[in-house]
Amino acid sequence: MKAATASVAALLATFALCAAALTGWMLMASGASGQSGCSSTNLDDNAVPAELSPLFAAASKTYGLDPEGPAILAGLTKVESDFGRNMGPSSAGAIGWTQFMPDTWKRYGVDADGDGKADPMTAADAITSAARYLKALGAPADWHRALLGYNHAEWYVTKVLDQARALSTGTTDVAAVCSAPLDVGSGGRVFGGGQIVPIPGEPGMTIDERLLPDLAFLRARFHVTVTAGYAPTGHEPHGEHPLGLAVDLVPGPGGTWDDVDALAHWAEPQQNQPRPPFRWVGYDGDPGHGRGNHLHLSWIHAPAPSGPPAAWVQVLTGSP
Repeated sequence: MKAATASVAALLATFALCAAALTGWMLMASGASGQSGCSSTNLDDNAVPAELSPLFAAASKTYGLDPEGPAILAGLTKVESDFGRNMGPSSAGAIGWTQFMPDTWKRYGVDADGDGKADPMTAADAITSAARYLKALGAPADWHRALLGYNHAEWYVTKVLDQARALSTGTTDVAAVCSAPLDVGSGGRVFGGGQIVPIPGEPGMTIDERLLPDLAFLRARFHVTVTAGYAPTGHEPHGEHPLGLAVDLVPGPGGTWDDVDALAHWAEPQQNQPRPPFRWVGYDGDPGHGRGNHLHLSWIHAPAPSGPPAAWVQVLTGSP
């Protein structure tokens, strides 16, 4: 049991290290062609102060963050200061429209309005400086890594991206905050382990331990919940449910069928042609699956004629 616990811990640690790369492919999810598909950066005039929209657009253009930059800068400014309503200092000492720490401001602060002073309490300076800092942290090639560098917490990345979606009038491609595509099929086989373990936050649901990081990521990003995982009976006997290498998903708390659609369309851009690491995707076009029913995802694995565990399973991967 100690070995199994260590295995799960190691996998979760690996997931934390590669989360930045994983988010790259997820952010492409709603583009059925597999390209980033970003089509609009318009901001909602009813949600974003009119005087700030040009600042977000200009800062994004200056530092090459288009097309998703304006929406993300707006989301960041909303999260950090509620568009200037809370200028700090924070408990950590961050101040201004985009909540810079003093030492970071000394390095990345710019005088965007030309008044001779770089001031984090000035909207133009703060927003432009945030764009410069995000660029230095890896945007737009990897928005997740950049935002995680801005504030070292996964909840923060999710919150900024959710705000970007809410403040944008673009399509779901923009709402999902598209990113440059990353390779997700260049290996990723996990050998050994394979104990069937509970899925945290999903009462009564279990899965092969090697899928826990993938599943945690999918649940957090797409707001889905699991209705079936490991199941020795009641599903296709030669499929992945009896191996603990498949899940059935529906909208979870805060999620909608649009979220499930986005995940399904990324996992299977064309019918019966799933992307690695998925072996089979059951959704629209597959009897008993689809919008309003459930999304089925199975992972590629080694042959396992005698049952679990499979010798190896392919998991989500990318280049950090």
